[in-house]
Amino acid sequence: MTITTTEPERKSATGRPSGSGSGTGPGTPSVSWWRRPWVGPLATVAAIFIVYAVPPYLTFDPATSKIPANPNYAWHYPVLVTHILCGTIALVTCCLQVWPVLRDRHPQVHRVSGRLYVFAGVVPSSIAGVASAIASPSGLIMQLATVTSSTLWVFTALMGFRMALQGRMDEHKRWMVRSFALTMSIIVSRVLGVIYDYTLLPPPVTTDIPTLIAWGQARAGLASWPGWIIPLLIAEWWLIERGATARHKAREARRKAALAKSSTTS
Repeated sequence: MTITTTEPERKSATGRPSGSGSGTGPGTPSVSWWRRPWVGPLATVAAIFIVYAVPPYLTFDPATSKIPANPNYAWHYPVLVTHILCGTIALVTCCLQVWPVLRDRHPQVHRVSGRLYVFAGVVPSSIAGVASAIASPSGLIMQLATVTSSTLWVFTALMGFRMALQGRMDEHKRWMVRSFALTMSIIVSRVLGVIYDYTLLPPPVTTDIPTLIAWGQARAGLASWPGWIIPLLIAEWWLIERGATARHKAREARRKAALAKSSTTS
C-alpha cells in the first residue's frame, strides 16, 4: 500500500508527470553537500561494516563463519555466503543510489547501479536470506524476523523498480526510501547485538553448550526484530513529515499567489 506524502503529480506541457524523468542531468543544479551531511557518515559506517563482517565469508570456510552453519543441511553455508555477498552488493549500490552528486550528474550510472541493487543485491540476497533463516540454528524468533524482513525488502525494492519503469518517480523514491531502510537494518541489528552484550545480555561465563545456545538465540531474536522495525519506522516518519512539509509549502505558495492576484486586481 502506498502512502501518499506529497501533492498530486503535476503534468508538464508534454502531458508527462513533472517527476517522470530522473529530475537530474548536466543542466540540473546539484544540492549543496552541506545539505546532505549524512552521506559521508553513511558511507563510512557501511565501509566499516563491510570490512568487519564480510572477510570471514570470503574464505568459504564454514569454520570462519560468524553465523553458525547448520550441520544438518549441507546447503546452509553456501546459501548463507550467497546471502552475505549479495547483501554486500546491495549495501554498496544502495549507498551509491542515495549519493546526490551521482544521482544529479550521472543519471545513467544511477540507473545501472539501481538495477544492480535490485537484481544482483536485494533479490538474490533476500531469497537466500529466507532459505538460510529456515535452516538457521539461531532460534524461531530470529527465523521469523529474517523471513519477514527479507520479504519486505524484496517487495519494496521491486515496487521501487516498477514505479521507475512507469515513470512514477515520486512513488519510486518513496519505495526506495523504504528499501534503503531495510538494507540498513543489517547494520542496525549488529549494533544492537553489541549493545546487548554490554547491557541486557552479556555473554555468559560458561562452557555449557545449551546455555550458550540459549544465549545466542535470545541475542539474535532481540536484535533481529527491532533491527529492521526501527529503521523502517524512521523511514515512514521521514516520508510523512516530508510530505506534510511539501503540502504546507504548496498551500503557502497558492495562498501567496492568490493574495498577489487579488492585490493586482483591486
